[in-house]
This record gives sequence, structure tokens and C-alpha cells, in this order.
Amino acid sequence: MSAAHQPLPKKNGHGGGYEKQDVGFRFAMLFVSALIAAVIVVLIFLVWFYRVIAPARQPSTQTAAQQRPLPPAPVLQVNPAVDMQKFRQREEQKASSYGWVDEKGGIAHVPVQRAMEIVAERGLPQWQPPKATQEKRQ
Repeated sequence: MSAAHQPLPKKNGHGGGYEKQDVGFRFAMLFVSALIAAVIVVLIFLVWFYRVIAPARQPSTQTAAQQRPLPPAPVLQVNPAVDMQKFRQREEQKASSYGWVDEKGGIAHVPVQRAMEIVAERGLPQWQPPKATQEKRQ
């Protein structure tokens, strides 16, 4: 390490790195006054705007159910909730009973619980993978 003293770099021309004087009192008061005046002007405008617009808006006397338009005619489902209940009953009856899907093809449906018992006893069927075909490349 050299024993020679290295001079400090010269300061830039902006001073000692801090504000040498405070913000002027007059400037601060003008800024605060302008801010208060702007808030008052905005409040006056909003009150005027509300008084002009509010009488034009009349609250609706209809309930939300009355305002909702009906679907276009013909309405095919008179009571969708009852229709859904009947559909679920039919599906539950089908899922818990025996019957034919395709009698000629020998395809039947069995209750879900019985189908799970059969799979637990016999296991899943084993299918042969498809045979690979060799294509002639030309």
C-alpha cells in the first residue's frame, strides 16, 4: 500500500449534500391554500351535481322478481324443479335395477353395487393390445 496521500475528489457544485435552507413559508402557505380551495371547489361541484342528477333518478317500485323478464314463449317446462326431481328418480331407479340395454346384443345393465361386487370378485377384464400393423412405405 502506498504511503502517499490521495487527494479527495472535488465536490460537485451542488453544495454540501443537504438543503441549506428550508422551504419558504410563503410557498408552503400558498400550496396549502390552493389545496384547500381545490377541495372546496370539488365539494361544491359534487353537491351541485348530486342535486341536479338525484331528482332525475326515481327509485324503482318493482321487486327484482317483477323486473326479471320471462323467457320467450313457448315455455316447454312448466316446473323445472319437479322435472329434475322426476329425472333423478328415474336415473336412481335405473342405477339400482336390472334391465336390458340391447337385448339382441346381450348387453344388460346391473345395479352399481352389484357391478362393483363382480369387479371385486373377478377383477377387471384383460384386453389384448392391438396388433401392430406394418405399413408399406413407398
